[in-house]
Amino acid sequence: MSDEQKKIAMQLMESYFQSQVGGNMMQNRSIYNQKPGEIMVLFFISMNVKDDSPGLMVSEISEKLNVTSPTVTHHINSLAVQELVERHADPADRRVVRIQLSDKGKKYIQRINEARLNMFVGLVKHLGEEESQLFAEMMKKSSDYMIKQQELYFRSFSVDGKDDK
Repeated sequence: MSDEQKKIAMQLMESYFQSQVGGNMMQNRSIYNQKPGEIMVLFFISMNVKDDSPGLMVSEISEKLNVTSPTVTHHINSLAVQELVERHADPADRRVVRIQLSDKGKKYIQRINEARLNMFVGLVKHLGEEESQLFAEMMKKSSDYMIKQQELYFRSFSVDGKDDK
């Protein structure tokens, strides 16, 4: 690896981690009055439950978000108190509870989506359309690469610093 490649790699790492911090700020409790996990659950439900659907079970949400069912239940309880989600008995099996967004929850997610879209429209104006398109393509390509490398990367380290091979 050349010195120039190392220098560029360091710039990429710095930019990547800076973008992660910025992304985490988008989930800040002081902005939306919800915990980041609650926002994540709301978005997941909004993306995966259609109006004619009976809703999702906690176990389905838990599995897809890769968090424990008790964690999801805790978020659902909080969101229910805020009247952002509703629980309904499954029509096919009354023992099963399904989760859907309430009308208030749908409006809330819509407001968040509009605010985020406006922020990214501002980014397009800041960068220009051509650079924005290139940036989007490069982010997608980078994301695809990072996802593929993630397992290999984490498997290459052991706790004690010894090579596991």
